[in-house]
Amino acid sequence: MATLTSPATTKLLRPTWAEISLPALRRNFERVRLLAGTRRVMAVIKADAYGHGAVAVARCLAACGVDWLGVATVEEAVELREAGVEQPILLLGGLYMSDPADLVEYKLTPSISSTARLDTYAACARSFNQPIPFHLKVDTGLGRLGLPPSRVPSFLSHYVELEGLELKGIFTHLASAEDLVATQTDEQLAHFQAALKELPWFKVQPEWVHVSNSAALLVRRDVRENLVRIGALLYGYCLPLVLPSNWSPGIPWGGPGRETPPAAAPGASEFEPVLAFKSRVVYLKDVPSNTPLGYGAAFHSRRPSRIATVPVGYADGLSRQLSSRGRAIVNDDYARIVGNISMDLTLIDVTDIPGVEVGDEVILIGNSEHCHITAQEIATEVGTVPYEVLCSIGKRVPRIYVDEEPKRRLDTAPFVSG
Repeated sequence: MATLTSPATTKLLRPTWAEISLPALRRNFERVRLLAGTRRVMAVIKADAYGHGAVAVARCLAACGVDWLGVATVEEAVELREAGVEQPILLLGGLYMSDPADLVEYKLTPSISSTARLDTYAACARSFNQPIPFHLKVDTGLGRLGLPPSRVPSFLSHYVELEGLELKGIFTHLASAEDLVATQTDEQLAHFQAALKELPWFKVQPEWVHVSNSAALLVRRDVRENLVRIGALLYGYCLPLVLPSNWSPGIPWGGPGRETPPAAAPGASEFEPVLAFKSRVVYLKDVPSNTPLGYGAAFHSRRPSRIATVPVGYADGLSRQLSSRGRAIVNDDYARIVGNISMDLTLIDVTDIPGVEVGDEVILIGNSEHCHITAQEIATEVGTVPYEVLCSIGKRVPRIYVDEEPKRRLDTAPFVSG
């Protein structure tokens, strides 16, 4: 039973693509804004917007009124600027080895994690005769980048001696906000508050204070901040919450201010996955029982079987760990992946699905009328997080942007980008 094709998919030379729902992205953003309340929103679109396509996502969120964008590298920021995106951009990972002049040319805001970097940025500001704003990152327990709280006073002491720099923000990164049993988040917040108390001594008052990530936005109500940094929820995912054994919805789960979200606010289950990963059947064969399938003959058919070949493999982001373990959706039914997933091709068993034809759509991540496969399901199966599943979908898989609201169509949607 061949599936109807959209105009965008008919342009594909190889029928494998990622379909991005812009209406779902908009709805997720509105849910984030509802949870954020009076706080402003920074959308984290590093790693090509978690595999969704940074330029298209940034343009969509800019039209929605997002306040900030967060990226990991200068290259990611430059791509957005060259695409005409004008929102403030924070370099979450700092500048690394890039030329500080990029900050001025592309109007970027770096995060700074060490006192030594202050002199580099100050020299750049003097050479351009233009101030450079930055956000100070404080390491309160994640242990990657960030200034230890004990060194904040010496950092501020050196900062106030320099000209050309503007400390516009201060932030930290929570390591396990989804875990409501462990005490790490409480300890991190206490360390961060201690760092904030040093600011008045140096007459420093940053415009932006930000801590909450997606998990913290869902479950914390005691974070003192005016900006939240949200990535995963925008794309419809969040790590599963670890709840106390005696917790139930609608009652406080901890100390003062640590209530569950209001009933009117969305929970994690109300956020919609934005990306669907799809392909099509390109070959069908009937094989007898005990036929070896795939590299290494790792799978043998246990009965006479109908096997479909799908032009997608681990080079596209379909994890090889799903070999003979994962599943796909064909004609609104589940089909098992059989044999080892190869670089470009995958085999699925459609014996029990009537009417399968060459050209039928195969859903690897996404929904049909009665079936669904999420990045979280795949992550659980292979032992990772859903963000890795999404980011693993490679560049050779074109992104097709679907906008179901004609009056609000973007100039770039729908389109295919490779």
